[in-house]
Amino acid sequence: MRRSFLLYTATLIAGWCGLAFLSAPVQAASPSAAWLPAHLTLNQSIQSEVAYRVAESPNFTKLLNFYQLEARYDITRGTILTLVGRLSYDPIYDLEPLSEINPFQDRFQSSAPRTISDVDAFDADLREFYGDFFFQKVDLRIGRQIVRWGVIEGFRITDELNPLDFREFILRELTDRYIPLWMVKGDLYFNKATLELIWIPDLSFNRAADAGTEWEQFQTPPGLVEPPQTLRNSEFGLRVSGYVKGADLALSYLDAWDDFPTASRTIFGLSGNIAERSSDFTPRYHRLRTFGFSASKGQGSDVIKAEAAYISGKHFGTLPTDADGDGISDIVELKRAHLKYGLGWDTRLPGDVDTFIQYSQQWILNHNDLIIADAVESGLSILFRREFLYNRLLAKCLILYMFNDKEALIRPRLEYQWSDHVIVAVGADIFEGKQGNVQADDFRFIGFFDQNDRVYTEARYSF
Repeated sequence: MRRSFLLYTATLIAGWCGLAFLSAPVQAASPSAAWLPAHLTLNQSIQSEVAYRVAESPNFTKLLNFYQLEARYDITRGTILTLVGRLSYDPIYDLEPLSEINPFQDRFQSSAPRTISDVDAFDADLREFYGDFFFQKVDLRIGRQIVRWGVIEGFRITDELNPLDFREFILRELTDRYIPLWMVKGDLYFNKATLELIWIPDLSFNRAADAGTEWEQFQTPPGLVEPPQTLRNSEFGLRVSGYVKGADLALSYLDAWDDFPTASRTIFGLSGNIAERSSDFTPRYHRLRTFGFSASKGQGSDVIKAEAAYISGKHFGTLPTDADGDGISDIVELKRAHLKYGLGWDTRLPGDVDTFIQYSQQWILNHNDLIIADAVESGLSILFRREFLYNRLLAKCLILYMFNDKEALIRPRLEYQWSDHVIVAVGADIFEGKQGNVQADDFRFIGFFDQNDRVYTEARYSF
């Protein structure tokens, strides 16, 4: 810890001096972009993020630095090429033993202690790389991209096209949590509606946190069988949207793979859509079909939002039970349709406090008591946002509360725009709830990290 503290102090001093220099007024005659082609635009940024755990076993847990390049090239009037790439390095893994960064590895009793060599501190990521092609009534976007559906932020209801990156739980910025996919997106414009068609031949799934790190929660089960990368296994989606009587409405359909695998051995001949018998665990992915609806309508300064989805094909894990009467506890998976729905309200409270309230539920139809998940699970998120100092200082606080397990995530944050190019921020991530016991099937999504409360700083320079 002492070594990382000394490095952090030196880095902080050097970084602030560098930022102060970079944020100074630039000479108007600077030829920094003179070498660029006329139709090429570059946006670059350097960001430093430092996190310190305060709840249990205090220690620095992140010294992340990354460089991001966004390039846009107008090839012709109707053709644009976009690239977003990122290089990142977190030296904390070269400075501290993993047992200090994450002293809670015993949360997974079946997992052997990990070492630093198991964690990749350097990462090169092609975030997006796509071409836009514009025609009279059709737009095409082809390449690696992120597509978001729905109107309820934070709760994924119809927004299930891109898988998620859980390497830092759900604490990254929203767009950073999405894993881009190679896909084709087409928008067909009619008089009063837009038809969006999606084809995803790139099969990728949720990414778990690296084994042994402090955010390890979802584990890839051994022997996981992934579907082969074939055209038959491609994912498809369509969405029809339009403006009707003052409201934005959309209907959607998505035929895609569940981004979470199920790990179970299934027993042939039982009710509840249990498919086959096997003497071994057979973790695999399953195909889902989602029918969705979303709506949003403005009322003065307020916006009312609603979203719902019916999903078929989901396999839910169950408690161990002697399903076949052989005296051995079996783990089975039950196939059930379920509903997800949510309501949202964007408003402004007295004192110019922008407030975003969202409530969501998941309802498993024909629920069985063996299923670990509750028949109905409910969640609430509230975001307060207020600007000060002529919009240079932004204060906000996100509260996420899960009713079933009585757990909460509280995220206060302050951002200050030091100059046109530099933004600095301080904040905290506070977890409230019971940790639960993974081995006893007492899984807690937020409370699992009750010992991981942290404070953090960020500094970003854009040029």
